[in-house]
Amino acid sequence: MIPPHCLLTKRKALLPYGSNVSAPKIELPNLDLFKSERGSLAQNYFQNSISMLQREYDQLIDLAKMNELVYESEYNFVPRVGQTYHLYMDLDSKKILLSMIDPPWRNKEYRYSVEFTSDSVWKVVDKKE
Repeated sequence: MIPPHCLLTKRKALLPYGSNVSAPKIELPNLDLFKSERGSLAQNYFQNSISMLQREYDQLIDLAKMNELVYESEYNFVPRVGQTYHLYMDLDSKKILLSMIDPPWRNKEYRYSVEFTSDSVWKVVDKKE
């Protein structure tokens, strides 16, 4: 049997670090540069994600406001999914009307063309410039 201290001396060359005083100095790599670069990349990622979420939130708010306007408008029919309808403002009474009549319509100001979706949400198809 080989004594344990002899095994250590045979394996010293395989160690990833120096095992005696005369071995080369162990220098740690500078991680500050890596951390600052990766930290700024991570920060940019999160900032971009937040701005994308903000844009999506703003679009949802606009969609909700437009849907509220359409649902509060006057119409005398049951909307069908996939059908395009037109939103007008009556110039005399200032009421919002939802109609199947294509623009232009006499005495009415055209606002939007909307489509009724299967989610019961109105989606803008054509908006007045």
